[in-house]
Amino acid sequence: MDKKIYLHKISTMVPEFSYTQEFALDYQLKLICDSYKKKVFLKKVYRDTAIYKRHTVINDYSKSPEEFTFYPKNENLEPEPSTEQRNDLFITESNRLSLAVTQKLLENFSAGFKSRITHVITVSCTGFSAPGFDFHIVKSLGLPRNTDRFHIGFMGCYAAFPALKLAYNLCLADPEARVLVVNVELCSLHYQKKFDPDTIVANAIFADGVSACLVSGNADDSDGDKLVMKTFHSTYTDDSEEDMAWKIGKNGFDMKLSYYVPKIIDANMHDILKQLLEKAGMKFDDIDIWAIHPGGKAILEKLERTLGLKKEDLKHSYDVLWNYGNMSSATILFVLEEIMKSDKKGDIFAVSFGPGLTIETAIMEKV
Repeated sequence: MDKKIYLHKISTMVPEFSYTQEFALDYQLKLICDSYKKKVFLKKVYRDTAIYKRHTVINDYSKSPEEFTFYPKNENLEPEPSTEQRNDLFITESNRLSLAVTQKLLENFSAGFKSRITHVITVSCTGFSAPGFDFHIVKSLGLPRNTDRFHIGFMGCYAAFPALKLAYNLCLADPEARVLVVNVELCSLHYQKKFDPDTIVANAIFADGVSACLVSGNADDSDGDKLVMKTFHSTYTDDSEEDMAWKIGKNGFDMKLSYYVPKIIDANMHDILKQLLEKAGMKFDDIDIWAIHPGGKAILEKLERTLGLKKEDLKHSYDVLWNYGNMSSATILFVLEEIMKSDKKGDIFAVSFGPGLTIETAIMEKV
């Protein structure tokens, strides 16, 4: 019998400060709109996101300029913070939030369980440091010095899947492996004032969030519902490298996010789903639960139509988008956490997409 690998528990967390989408729109209108045409475009983008609120590690937005701690002390937020300044805040907040979400996760396990953790995998595309928050977690929790650490960096919104695949294979190779996976994405650090479509859309949808989960091959490691990770499939679409990209710029990281991304994903999803199902020995009708990365409203709506689903089928994705926005690689863990909290059980189709344009899919079973 095939060995089962379990995703036991998921914990998520967001920074304390949040703002509504209406607040963000008003802020942007005052900050970067100097023409009627720009105002019309900005209003259309923000009011069509299906997002209510988002969270950020930057709390200057609620203060008067003389109280700013991240931006220069003026209403124009200029000169814009350098990449170095943004990354310095990433280091501080990634250490703080990664430890907090891991401690929250470990509350679901027996006392002393942390001593059984053998591997730590960290994920982020929004900042760097060495030593990184992987080291900070191990040291602050008092994990053994020989805990194996891996970091998956700069892969974008789909990076949770490579992390889970690595955890899956570590557990297959070692029955005693207990793998902690921690995602930290602080997208708001890379807000920029440029008025171009890619930047405007990125500013309107991305937000901050962190997640932690525990993977092992032992069902008894946790009580209650868990996810069995069954099959993974990775691919990329042709001629789309320029449609979604992410690079280090002078004032933060620069996002390339083409208007065509939802169409590209939509056009390829049937073939990708077919390949995954064949690999898993399943049929379309075997899927009970849908976990789609809410990269944006247009993506969810297109896949809903293309796959013949009802809006209710994507409830968890829509709910995460509404309450938190797009938190890059952490987002799909927020969706899976909602699924784990729900009453429904069965086979799950999970998917995320990001730079490349890369599409990562998985079949899991909630048991």
